[in-house]
Amino acid sequence: MSAGHTAAGNEDEKRQFREDSAIVLEQRVDQIAEISKGLLDVTDTDPAEAMWLASRRLRAALELFRPVLSKSQFPGTRDEVRQLTRSVGRRRDVDSMIAAFEAIAAEMDEGGEYGLARLIDGLRGRQADCNRTLASLASGRRLQALRVRVEDLSASQSNGIDGSGTPVYRVPETVPGGARRLVARRLERLRKSVPHALEPSAVREQHRMRVSAERLRYSLELTAEALGTQAHTARRAARGLQEVLGEMRDCDIALPQARDQVRVFEKEDVKTILERARGSRDLDPVLVQAAPNRMLYRAPHLASVHLEARRQMLFERFRKLWLEQSRQGVWVALETSLAD
Repeated sequence: MSAGHTAAGNEDEKRQFREDSAIVLEQRVDQIAEISKGLLDVTDTDPAEAMWLASRRLRAALELFRPVLSKSQFPGTRDEVRQLTRSVGRRRDVDSMIAAFEAIAAEMDEGGEYGLARLIDGLRGRQADCNRTLASLASGRRLQALRVRVEDLSASQSNGIDGSGTPVYRVPETVPGGARRLVARRLERLRKSVPHALEPSAVREQHRMRVSAERLRYSLELTAEALGTQAHTARRAARGLQEVLGEMRDCDIALPQARDQVRVFEKEDVKTILERARGSRDLDPVLVQAAPNRMLYRAPHLASVHLEARRQMLFERFRKLWLEQSRQGVWVALETSLAD
């Protein structure tokens, strides 16, 4: 093939990729706008979870399409999406903790759930604080401004329109070399997490591996059709890792809350006992029987036990999943296909 034909082919590929970027980014902004309608309703936490995932998928698309996007507009758009993701992520984490503690409290003996009531009430306050921040970032005006940013960013109007006038995403048959290299970097980062993340207590490394699996998955969502069967297999494998590591993280953020609540009860009781023993030369053990929180320790303590046990079960699932994926050659196959 002549150099002229090669150059023309590269230009066609780049133009197609730019048109695809416009459609994908606009569709993902529209999805965020739709989800935002029920976002602040704490009686239904599904929209917060959906918004968290949608904003991360938008960010992944921005990173993948970056080579064909406006260099001047990109940083501001990416930062706006980051702010939204972090804000809704904080809300989503609080929602997750409340749901976990409510489920545990529901299985307590009659009256036993009161030990978790104060913990849940405190989390409800944090939930309200998160909502106040989120309300400004997910307002109609702010999201409309984000859509304008995205339109300016892509600087391209696609011809992929269906009969109703709705843009249709055409899965690219080929992707530029820059997109392949991005996927390769995502894969390398995921694999670098091992062997550290396979240690039961390696919470930080496991969190990083979850983020790496997520970024690889979302990159493959947009490129797997062009990269082949190995990429589809790897996308499903990355999703499996992301999900189990995400459940482990939910345990990791809830565990300190339960343990902290026990310490709060302890401090309150110590203060009360010392006040009642004022003037005595020594502490009478009988005062412990009248500690005001004596009936409340059990619930948060058992919640800690439950969360720790569940985390250990999830860790075993994660470890077995990774070893099975490695045995099947999922990641080696993807690496080989990217090098072709």
